[in-house]
Amino acid sequence: MPVQIAGRHSIARARRAVLLTGASGVVCLVHRSPVSGPNVTAVPGDIAKPMFGLGERAYAALTARVDAVIHCAAVTEFNRTDGSLEATNIAGTEHIAAFTAAAGAVLYHVSTAFVDTTADGDRGHTAIGYASSKSAAEQVVRSSGVPHVILRPSVVIGDSDTGEIAAFQGLHRVVAGLFAGIVPMIPFDPSWPIDLVPVDIVADAIACLVENRVSEGEFWLTAGEAALSLDEGFTAAVEFGRSLGVRIDMPRFVPPEMFDRLIGPVFLDALPGKIRRNVLRMLEFFTTYLQSGQTKPSSLDQLVALGARPLPDQRESLRNTLQYWAGQNGYGPAQTERAA
Repeated sequence: MPVQIAGRHSIARARRAVLLTGASGVVCLVHRSPVSGPNVTAVPGDIAKPMFGLGERAYAALTARVDAVIHCAAVTEFNRTDGSLEATNIAGTEHIAAFTAAAGAVLYHVSTAFVDTTADGDRGHTAIGYASSKSAAEQVVRSSGVPHVILRPSVVIGDSDTGEIAAFQGLHRVVAGLFAGIVPMIPFDPSWPIDLVPVDIVADAIACLVENRVSEGEFWLTAGEAALSLDEGFTAAVEFGRSLGVRIDMPRFVPPEMFDRLIGPVFLDALPGKIRRNVLRMLEFFTTYLQSGQTKPSSLDQLVALGARPLPDQRESLRNTLQYWAGQNGYGPAQTERAA
C-alpha cells in the first residue's frame, strides 16, 4: 500500500510536513494508489515491511522531512484469515511507530470506536479478529514511547455534502440487501443507536489536531448522543428507496433472543446459499456496530472548540451517502421514471 507525504499547507494551515498512510477516504479519497495535488509527493512503500520496504537512504531522507505522522492504513475486512490483519494492523503499526521515533515526529493513530467489540451469542465472532488487531495496535502505540494521539472514528460514511466515499463498506451492503428485499426482519432493538460519522468530518478533526499541534490524548470521532436510532436509520433508508421508485417494505424488528431461538434457524436455513451469506454478513455488521445499545462517547464538541467542523445533521448526511451509493449502482431519476 502506498505511503503518502503531504507537504506544508496541504491538509492544515500550520506549517508541518505530514506523512499519511493508507489514504482510504480519511484525508484523501484514494486507496492503494498515488496521491496527486499541490505540494503532495507520493512515496511507494509498504507499512507491513520494516522501513516500509525502502532502502536506508530513502528511509532516512523520509524521516528528515516529516514532523507528524497520520496512520490510517489498515485491513478492515472482518473475515480475513490470511494473516493480513496482523501484518498490517499490528506489525504495520510497529513499523509506523519506529518511523515516528526516527523522525522525532508526533503519531496520529486512527483506530476504531469499536476497538472493544465482543461476540454476542453466535454472532460477532468474525469481527473479533479485527477488533483484537486494532486493540493490539493501540497498545503498540502506547508502549512505543513516541508522542501520540489516538483517534477512534465510528462507522465512517460518505462526505456529508456529496456522499462520496472511496470504497463502499458494510453499511452500503446492508442498504443493498434492503433494496433487494432480503432484509425482512432486524433482530435488534429499534431504539439502539447506530453511530455514523461522515468522512469529511473525520478528516477535518484529524487536520484540526495536527494544525493545533496536539500531541497527546484519545479522541472519539463519533456522533455520540446525536446518533440516529436503528429505527430512524432504516426509516430514512426506506423512504429514500421509495423516492427512487424502489418497492421496499420496512423491516420488522424482533427481539434478538427470539430471532436466535425461534426465527433464525428456520429463516436462515430456508435461504439460498448466496443470500444466506449476505444476510449473515449484515447480522455481523449490526452486531459489531450496535453493541447492545451502547452510546459512544464523542470528542467532537471538544474539537469544535479548537476549530474543527461540527457534526452535520445525521439524516441529511445519511441520505447523501445513500444518494451517492444509488447513483453508482444504477439508481436515480431514470429508475424513478421507470417505476412511475
